[in-house]
Amino acid sequence: MGLFKRKESPYYFMKFQANGIRVYESTRTANRKLAEQIYLDRRHEIINGIEPVVRKEPVRDYTFSELADKYLEWCSGRQKSFSRKKVIVKILNNYLKNKLIQDISIEELEIIQSDYIKTKHSINYVNNIIKILKAMFTKAYDWELIDEDVLKRVRKVKQLKGENKRLRYLSEEEAERLISHCEPYLKPVVITALNTGMRKSEILHLTWDRVDLKNRLILLDKTKNGERREVPINNTLFQTLSGLTRHLKCGYIFYNPDTLKPYYDLKKSFGKALKKAHILDFRFHDLRHTFASRLVMKGVDLTTVKELLGHKSITMTLRYSHLASAHIQNAVNILDERCKIVAVDSKEKILKL
Repeated sequence: MGLFKRKESPYYFMKFQANGIRVYESTRTANRKLAEQIYLDRRHEIINGIEPVVRKEPVRDYTFSELADKYLEWCSGRQKSFSRKKVIVKILNNYLKNKLIQDISIEELEIIQSDYIKTKHSINYVNNIIKILKAMFTKAYDWELIDEDVLKRVRKVKQLKGENKRLRYLSEEEAERLISHCEPYLKPVVITALNTGMRKSEILHLTWDRVDLKNRLILLDKTKNGERREVPINNTLFQTLSGLTRHLKCGYIFYNPDTLKPYYDLKKSFGKALKKAHILDFRFHDLRHTFASRLVMKGVDLTTVKELLGHKSITMTLRYSHLASAHIQNAVNILDERCKIVAVDSKEKILKL
C-alpha cells in the first residue's frame, strides 16, 4: 500500500498510479487505519471514474494532555464534582500526557487500574478513575476529536467487580465521647454532621439564610448531585444552632473568627479529637455513615434515609440495608399474631372431631 510519512509532517501521504493518473496527496491524518481507508477510497474513485468525495477535513490529532485541559475547562462551573475530577484527571495525565488520544490502548488503561490496585486503593476509587476517563472520551467524541471506534475501545475497559465494604460508624457511646473531646468551634460542626448526615463541604459553607429555625429546616441548594434538598432540624441540633453567636459581617454559621470565612478544613483538629477520644480508623465523612446507620438501626426505612442523605439512587443507600436485619425480623414477627389465631382455631377443630 502506497502510504508513507514525511519527516516534516505528522500525517500519512498516499502515492499511487491508477488509470494513467498519478496521485501524490496527504491524507491529513496521523491515524494509520483512517489513512488506509482514505487511500482505498481515493483509488476506488479514480479507478471507477467517480467524482472525488468532498471530505470534511479531519481535525488535528490531540494529545491526552490537551484533552485534559479542554475537559476541565468544560467541567469548571458546570459540575459540582469539579475539584474531585481535577485530581483524577491529573492522575490520568501522569500516565497518558503525551499520548495521542486515538492511539491509547486498552492495555495502557488497564495498567493504570493495576497500579492503583497494588497501592491498595479502594475498588470504588479505582473504578472512579476509569469512569472519569470514559466521560472524557465521550466528550472528545461529542467534540469530534475522535471517531466512534476509539470511543468503543475505551469503553471496553471493564469496571472492577465488588464494592468498597468499609462502613465505619460510631456507637452512641463513641459519639458522645468524640463530642466531649472536640474543641469549642469544632463541637457544633460535629453535632451538625451527626444529626443531619450533611457532607463536610455542605456544613462548612452553610449560611444563616439557609437555616429556618422557626420551621426547623435547612435548605441546601448547592449539593453534590445538583439537586435541592431539605434537611430537618431535630431538638439536639436546634439547641446547638440556637446557642451559636451570629456575626453581622459574616453570613456563615461556622467561620474562622480571624478571617470571617468558613474553615477550609478541620482535619487537624478533628484528628486531635479522635485521638483524645481513643477512636481509631475514622474519618469526618464517617459521621455521615453514622447518621444513616443509626437511622436504619432504629427502624427508619431506606427510602427515607435516601432522601435525607440526598442520594440520587437507592443503590447508594442499600449499603446500610444489612443494619436493618433486626427491624426486618420485628416486622415479620407481626405475622405471628395471625398465625397463633389460625393455629388455635385448627387445634379446636381437631379436638371436636
